[in-house]
Amino acid sequence: MKSAPIAENENERLQTLLDYQILNTNPELEFDDITLLASSICETPIALISLIDENRQWFKSKVGLGVSETPRNLSFCTHAILGKDVFIVPDSLKDIRFADNPLVTGGPFIRFYAGAPLIAVDGNAVGTLCVIDSKPKELSKIQKQSLQALSRQVIGQLELRKANRNLNQVFEEQTLLLKQLSNYQEKLVYNAKMATLGEMTSSMAHEVNNPLAIISGNANFITSQFTSDLSSFDINKAKERLATIQKTVERISKIIKSLKSFSRNSDQDPKLSCYINRIIEEVLSLCHHRFKMKEVMVKYPSTSDIEFQSRQSQIVQVLLNLLNNAFDAIESTENPWIEIFAESKNGKIFISVSNSGPKITKEVQLKMMQPFYTTKEVGKGTGLGLSICSRLIESQGGKFYFNEEQPNTTFVIELPIS
Repeated sequence: MKSAPIAENENERLQTLLDYQILNTNPELEFDDITLLASSICETPIALISLIDENRQWFKSKVGLGVSETPRNLSFCTHAILGKDVFIVPDSLKDIRFADNPLVTGGPFIRFYAGAPLIAVDGNAVGTLCVIDSKPKELSKIQKQSLQALSRQVIGQLELRKANRNLNQVFEEQTLLLKQLSNYQEKLVYNAKMATLGEMTSSMAHEVNNPLAIISGNANFITSQFTSDLSSFDINKAKERLATIQKTVERISKIIKSLKSFSRNSDQDPKLSCYINRIIEEVLSLCHHRFKMKEVMVKYPSTSDIEFQSRQSQIVQVLLNLLNNAFDAIESTENPWIEIFAESKNGKIFISVSNSGPKITKEVQLKMMQPFYTTKEVGKGTGLGLSICSRLIESQGGKFYFNEEQPNTTFVIELPIS
């Protein structure tokens, strides 16, 4: 018995085979159909898809044979993979290479063998599609051509499995990347919220400290009344002071509630019914002191309240960002004002925010929605505000845009009412 020599490209050939990740896998109908056709066309009782591993030949598919593998050194297929054409042994007992092979002298008593090498796209032969008979035989030209054609189909199936596996891997990687991107976007939105709050820190302190001073002053007055001559105690004045305390507590509670609502992550919240007047009141409660200190007039024409479906916290974030941008644009101008206007039309709500500052130039308009673009001085603003505003509104099925038709800088939030 003469074993086939090891080819110079053996390491590359083995790597090609391993890259298919086919060894030791379960039977598959696509491959079994090919061996069945090979057996039928070549009129042999045995047909195999044989893959040549380092020390064995393993059968991905088999017809007429009970074993799943045999030693490589006994394999006819190791001779077949050394060439490109169909390797044929008409009568093994008359061939010095195989006459004393245990697979010839014993089961399955191979007398005839024909193997078409399975040539991968890189040129390496990973195994064969072979047919076997227990009696001498020849193949016709058509049978040999058919065996080669079927061997190409085997490679086609191996490549298809590999491509599907690669596609699945790419899909999994892209899914992970999209998840990471989504998490990053959520962090950017949250960081932008915190940056907005950071710009308002000093005014927010006043929003809370001033009411606390009012509570403290009124509480001290009532306490002093109790510690003095009770005959001079004025119960009506005490009631007035208590009412002021109650009203001030409610104001602080409203501010704290607005802050809690604003600071939480609401990306996954469902859209719920809300009212535009309440939203604007909540926004203005967060920046009332800031505007008051700079004598910024806030105009909000009285209109009928509009009910619509939205994630309220996101609308608050967008409006607060627009108000902060407007404040920065007008704080050093004369008679500064900001106007908020809301109307419903054609099943949509339109919320516009205008200011008395100079209108944004065409050049800036082209870039201002891009992430990290800013006209503010270094260290002031992140350049993410408008791009995040756009993302938040679009995530609710709406539009966010600059209204060029208005004489003043005007941004518009457009949302479906339901």
